[in-house]
Amino acid sequence: KYAKFARNFSYYQLAKVGKFVFFPLQFTPEASADLMCPLFNNQVEVARQIAMSLPDDYTLVVKEHPNMVGLRTPAYLEKVARTANVKLIDYRISSEEVLKRTDLLIANYSTTIFEAAIYGKPAIVLGDSETFKLLPNVIKHTDMQTMTAAIKKALLINTNNAEYERRLENYIAAVFDVGFDFKYMKAWEKGGEDMEQLWRLYEKEIRRVLG
Repeated sequence: KYAKFARNFSYYQLAKVGKFVFFPLQFTPEASADLMCPLFNNQVEVARQIAMSLPDDYTLVVKEHPNMVGLRTPAYLEKVARTANVKLIDYRISSEEVLKRTDLLIANYSTTIFEAAIYGKPAIVLGDSETFKLLPNVIKHTDMQTMTAAIKKALLINTNNAEYERRLENYIAAVFDVGFDFKYMKAWEKGGEDMEQLWRLYEKEIRRVLG
């Protein structure tokens, strides 16, 4: 319904942004945003508070989730774009391009956190995510009142060393060790992946861990 507006919106040019922190918008409604991080599901307000908490020489760059294009109202995008110290960039710009340029990622339950780890970028994770907390680039933070201090701490994370590489490699190895092949997204579709197979895989892994 709103896809044409989103495609033709006057986005801020990423090339014109100086030092910035990246805040990708999440798909909603969705379990990761609404169940794992319920205190942060008002993403416009979260972006506003983060932008207020940044060091004076930083801007907050926000990008729409590609799968939400056409679902959020024009008023929503305009509100984000008008927020002080926030630059809304084109959703068609790849996260890879943004992550290569940013100094810090702030997100809730998002795969972008792992991508940031691969690019050696610090990340602040909002909400309760024990899995992402194990990544070497991550600081878990849930108090917006002390976000300024958390941002300063995160910007000092050193990702260019052997210890960082070791922890990241261990994280990836653990994923392969305990993971299994299952088309998870298909499970949400009618007639998609067999959910009984998922429960069997869970049972197998639990039995393996318990010995």
